[in-house]
Amino acid sequence: MNLPLQPTLPIRQIVQGKNPREYFDPVKLAELEEGIREHGVIQPIIVRPLEDGRYEIVAGERRWRIAGRVFGESYKMPVVIRQISDAEAEALATVENHHRDDMSAAEEAKAAQRLLMRNKADKAETARMLGWTHTMLERRLALNACTPEVLTALTERRIQLGHAELLSGVPQDKQDSVLQAVIAGNVQVATLKAQLGRYARRLADAIFDTAQCNGCPHNSARQAGLFAESLGEGYCQHPTHFEELTLAAVEAKATTLRDEYPTIRIVQVNDGFVPLPVGAEGDLGVGEAQYSACQGCQSFGCAVSAIPGSYGEVTRSLCFDAACNTRKVAAWRKEQRQAAGEGASATAAQSGPGGKRGKAKTTAKAKPTNQTPQRVVDYRTRLWRKWLAHALMADAERNPKVLVALALSSRASDVRAAEFGKLVGRLAGGDSGRSFGLEEGLRRADTIDGALMGRIVQGVVASAAFGVDVHHLEALLNYMEVDEARYFKWDSAFLDLFTMSELASLALETGLAEAMGARFKAARAKKKGDFIAALLSAKGFAYPVPAVMRYARRSLADAAGEREDEGPPQEMGDAGEEEARREEDEEVVA
Repeated sequence: MNLPLQPTLPIRQIVQGKNPREYFDPVKLAELEEGIREHGVIQPIIVRPLEDGRYEIVAGERRWRIAGRVFGESYKMPVVIRQISDAEAEALATVENHHRDDMSAAEEAKAAQRLLMRNKADKAETARMLGWTHTMLERRLALNACTPEVLTALTERRIQLGHAELLSGVPQDKQDSVLQAVIAGNVQVATLKAQLGRYARRLADAIFDTAQCNGCPHNSARQAGLFAESLGEGYCQHPTHFEELTLAAVEAKATTLRDEYPTIRIVQVNDGFVPLPVGAEGDLGVGEAQYSACQGCQSFGCAVSAIPGSYGEVTRSLCFDAACNTRKVAAWRKEQRQAAGEGASATAAQSGPGGKRGKAKTTAKAKPTNQTPQRVVDYRTRLWRKWLAHALMADAERNPKVLVALALSSRASDVRAAEFGKLVGRLAGGDSGRSFGLEEGLRRADTIDGALMGRIVQGVVASAAFGVDVHHLEALLNYMEVDEARYFKWDSAFLDLFTMSELASLALETGLAEAMGARFKAARAKKKGDFIAALLSAKGFAYPVPAVMRYARRSLADAAGEREDEGPPQEMGDAGEEEARREEDEEVVA
């Protein structure tokens, strides 16, 4: 019988190929070398021709290496020559090594990833070429989520496949440190699984859209569908990212509340936050009138939870000024006790000696107050300055007296060149938009028509309205007897400064809520823009100047008695606040 001869090639004519195997077990290499030394190479290696006349190994690199070392470069190596492409060569090499029991899953993962790239991300073609099922391909590709250090440890058999499968779901910046602990402590797969479970986050607790988690490598459901070892379904194994998404969702929720409350606090675990509810009734009640005022206070608001177990929950009607809240609660309790005492006195007076009716003594109630939000204070101050400037320009008698007062009190620096220059430009013409020296100023002043000089001098004083501090601004408003009602008008620009709770408080304070009747409650339930439109369209309502836009009235005698070095009075909603505060402080001490 004539059998075909086995093709052979000299070892020197064969070069190393792209072997997917990266690790060669030294014990098994020694065993293979012993067999080849005794019997030679029995099983041919697979090679493919190169353009330079040499042949590249597709499968059988270990046999080629050992034969060269044992027999030298002239040894005639049995070969199978195949005409195949790069992709086919890599697939064949992977398949050949896969069916040998010593190729690691990490090496298969890298080989599968390279072949997938050659096939332009075509997973079906890649699985076909490797002879793998789709699930097998997905399992190996998923291991590429491991760091190079983890894959190397798996290749070198320092960790098991179960370790790598669990670590693939851990953020890469944490994998290497966990790997070192696993190796150093000889941590078993089951122990690692339990430890990782303590750091995972339940997706059922998420307040963000978890649809984005479906394809995430840190979603335990992905590992559960591919690997034997996983945390099961429904867990995020990237707690930092989970918290980032949660905080973003909490902040988005807080943003939707910006028009509702003046203060919104996002509360996290380490804040030590204790909510302070405020309401009209109850043990910590402040009364209906004061609660209405509280809703317009800058310290009134809500808290949005960023705490596990209550993510996104909103706690409403909170006070964020504990000291003020304590005073208001104490004042309401005092008022209730006084009312109870007056009721008893009235009963006693009606049944006095001889059946004569007596007169029961009544106690004045404390006026509701609150802290005006800074944005409203800034808006109000801008309008006050404009109103004062108009009043100074309109009052030729008191205008020069204010000029003298500014000079006597060393407040001449309050004159504002920019505002004065604009006035001169409107009255006398010329370029008022740039600064210049005294000589140029004299030249310009000398050209001004004498008939205009009186108005222009008035403008010097009027410009000081934009330079004085708020304390002196209020003093000048009182001196000039500025009537807010002459200037102030309700409009959307003014109301847009307020949150929904502040608008409700404003409507209650001015009587607008009562004038609207049932329409007020319906409007309050709408969006802010619709609520403002409804507030501005109340028929027959006079729209008075709100307290927040009025300055505190005081006489010159009162102002003269104040020390100049004292700061401006604390911003409160009522001129009698200090007296009320003293009474409330006494109540707190009691």
